[in-house]
Amino acid sequence: MEIGSADPELGRGTDDPTVPRSHRRLGRDLAGGRPDAVVIGGGVVGLAAAFHLAHEGMKVCLLDSARVGAAQSTRNWGFIRQQGRAAAELPIMIEANRMWPQLAAQLGCELDWVQGGNLRLTDSPERAEDYRRWVDTARTFGLDSRIVQPDEVGRLVPGFAGRYLMAILTPSDGQANPVKVVDGYARALRAMGVTIRENSRARAIVTAGQRAVGVLTDDGFIGASNVVLAAGVGSAALLRSVGLEMPVQLVTQTVALTSPVPRLTSACVWTGEIGFRQAPSGEVVLSSGGRGDVRVDLASLGFLLSPRGARQALPMYWKNRAYLRIRPRAVLGALRSRRPGEPLEEAPLYSDVARSLQAMTRYFPDLRLDVATAWAGTIDGTPDALPVIDAIDQAAGLVVATGLSGHGFGIAPAVGRIVAELVTRGSSGHDLTPFRLGRFREGKASAPQHLL
Repeated sequence: MEIGSADPELGRGTDDPTVPRSHRRLGRDLAGGRPDAVVIGGGVVGLAAAFHLAHEGMKVCLLDSARVGAAQSTRNWGFIRQQGRAAAELPIMIEANRMWPQLAAQLGCELDWVQGGNLRLTDSPERAEDYRRWVDTARTFGLDSRIVQPDEVGRLVPGFAGRYLMAILTPSDGQANPVKVVDGYARALRAMGVTIRENSRARAIVTAGQRAVGVLTDDGFIGASNVVLAAGVGSAALLRSVGLEMPVQLVTQTVALTSPVPRLTSACVWTGEIGFRQAPSGEVVLSSGGRGDVRVDLASLGFLLSPRGARQALPMYWKNRAYLRIRPRAVLGALRSRRPGEPLEEAPLYSDVARSLQAMTRYFPDLRLDVATAWAGTIDGTPDALPVIDAIDQAAGLVVATGLSGHGFGIAPAVGRIVAELVTRGSSGHDLTPFRLGRFREGKASAPQHLL
């Protein structure tokens, strides 16, 4: 949003009696000084970005429309994996994987970090060939990924009775507790003097002369020379406020948590049917293995129906055809709606929970699993399943880190550091060309390269 077309109340002093009370309160809240940077989004990527910006000595204000971490950042599987990622993403994820073992000490709390590896099994000849190719790629990056034989699978997951044609393992991968990670970041940020404003919805990014100058929120305007957009599912709408488009498809997935059971494995396991990991407490985090419901709104539907959108999105849908469900009622609802987006209802789908439990019963015939709770989370995916990590030329001072496509939890520590480098230095040690926002407009987005 360009200054001049915005709220006429902007620019009035907070002592002016005509200024709404919320604006006057905001002025008092920020009396300690104008922030150097505003981070929009209190998910794990936004928290990590704020953490590294504060370490650089910047005065940071972090905004979240609800509570920090209340969305996908605490609803994911907790996998921290290099395995299966697209080659373009691997250098950043390898860095993140080196950062995870030190993160608990940096945040001063327990994160339930376990480096038990990532084990992937498949019964599909087509997917087995993909796995072979991916292991070859991983070796060029120096990863410890390898094909494993049945006896090693038996040692990693004793008693596993599932059928599979091939298994691959990356021993250096791990897992952590998403709730503890988000809470640890938030506590550390407050201790560092970062202002965290929860229940503060960003309405627009404000620009002047092709520069970001702050953020308009429900409580008023916050001025800053640097804005970091890490709002996940809300990022596309905020980019439209500065005249930019980002194609994004939202997918809602269900995850369940069981009561504690005897030790099954320390590895994160993905079988094609389900994904699961066992926490140090003995509880099992059990997912539907990538199966989810596509959320359709006017913006995403318009992109899919455009020639360019169809060319970019169809490869992603084809690659994920066994997992993505598009319900006709959702399409009809989007067509009837006059609004570009509706509030997301994230109720868990218990039929997916039942299906996951049935798979676990086949894999471990003697195991009794009781579901303690279940939840749903919404992933913001891009057509090529790569994130957008970019310093925006059209709005200097705006850095975007979003569209993590379900891969954001594990890679967040490194993305946060990269964002801080883009803000403070204007560049990063990584090649960020594959993650430019402009790739979609220019038709340079490739077909998805990650493993399923």
